Amino acid sequence: MKIPVALELKLPGHIGAFHASEPFADMEYLGRTLRFAAPVSVDAEYVFDGSGFSVKGTLKTSLHSQCARCAKEFEEPFETKFDERFEKNADEDGECYGFSGEELDVSQMLRDAILLNMLPYSVCRPDCRGLCPVCGCDLNTAQCACAQEAAGEEPPSPFAALRTLLNDDKEV
Repeated sequence: MKIPVALELKLPGHIGAFHASEPFADMEYLGRTLRFAAPVSVDAEYVFDGSGFSVKGTLKTSLHSQCARCAKEFEEPFETKFDERFEKNADEDGECYGFSGEELDVSQMLRDAILLNMLPYSVCRPDCRGLCPVCGCDLNTAQCACAQEAAGEEPPSPFAALRTLLNDDKEV
């Protein structure tokens, strides 16, 4: 996705507006595949200050996601704001993005904004009850017998063996 900036290069301080919508290819990140359900839509303003561009705006799209609790596929809306800097002679330290010519290529900046602002896991709805840890039944659609049987019992504690070491009468 590229922003034409020929006018702003001639008129420092002039604020330009940009709106575009473009499909993005799937991305891999930390073992997770991001699949886009809708094009990436961008509304941005940019200004040239004589040495570089400041670009700020909003990015919107939808992702195909899988619920971390019940494993169902769903479409997840995604929106984030960004405020970045583009310099003609950008250095390698990553403080700002580089540009050349009369266009700003904001594709990498948008990918970075998505990866930095996405949630570590997705949930189909806030009250999703997930799957039964014993039988795997979807607790959103049915109540399994495992939960009823376990209701009368105390759940096993990983610290149960430590209780035998403690004697309430003795000082340790």
